[in-house]
Amino acid sequence: MARSHTAADSPEQRLHLLTDLLTWEGRLSNQRLRSLFGISAVRASEWIRELRTRHSDWLIHDTRSRSYTATATLYRAGGVRADRQSRGESLARYLNLVGLPHAPEKSTSSLWAAFPDISVPDPSVFAKLNDAINSCRVVAATYRSMGNPEPHIRTLSPHSLVKVGRRWHVRAYSRENEGFRDYALGRIVSLTPREDSADCGAEDDIGWMTMVKVRLVAHSLLTPEQQEVIRFEYFNGTSARVDTCRGALVSYYLQDVRAALKPNEQRPPDYQLTVENLDEVMPWVFPS
Repeated sequence: MARSHTAADSPEQRLHLLTDLLTWEGRLSNQRLRSLFGISAVRASEWIRELRTRHSDWLIHDTRSRSYTATATLYRAGGVRADRQSRGESLARYLNLVGLPHAPEKSTSSLWAAFPDISVPDPSVFAKLNDAINSCRVVAATYRSMGNPEPHIRTLSPHSLVKVGRRWHVRAYSRENEGFRDYALGRIVSLTPREDSADCGAEDDIGWMTMVKVRLVAHSLLTPEQQEVIRFEYFNGTSARVDTCRGALVSYYLQDVRAALKPNEQRPPDYQLTVENLDEVMPWVFPS
């Protein structure tokens, strides 16, 4: 199904889109652009010409397939820099562009998600929170939690929407709790925008504003050969990786990567990574 090309109306936006497509598919063709963006053959040729004019050494014409293939120069120096963040951002844009069906669906795609998203937020709730954040307003949320399963009211000043693993959360100040909390969007029963201004913003949220370094290493109970596999897969061959994470999100990050905090208890094969800088990280870990 063709996607709208509104987001590619400016030359710089088109450059980013075509670079992502070339980077992750290794090829650009007139037909592929027509299929993705619903544009004419002439327009697709113009887009490719723009990229070739800007970066002629990133792609080379393949006369047999009548398409352009990516060169080593693109991967070495141009389209996506070597750092993980840039690669991750580029991959996210690419997947957003082409879509990622889950395995049971019928599709001609070569890319698959292993399973469907089981916690898609209510679009009305998402939109109201987004609007409240942008307008610095309060919302009244009817909420259910594991600690308080019955629907109850929380008066929130939201400042950020965050996708954490399979779920979306809103980071917000709660008048009832007199502090900042994370609220799962899937547990919001109803949401009512209010006219009063937000009580606090992101700049007042210490857990959100504090950046925490998380140093991950291969689990010490793995064999030396297995540790080498972990370093190859996650650390680009180095001995460790260090990620910067907001304090409020540290626990979610560790849960997602299954990093052991107690390596003598949390052992392979369930845990293949270990947090090395426990003194820095533990103050931000949810109490068990």
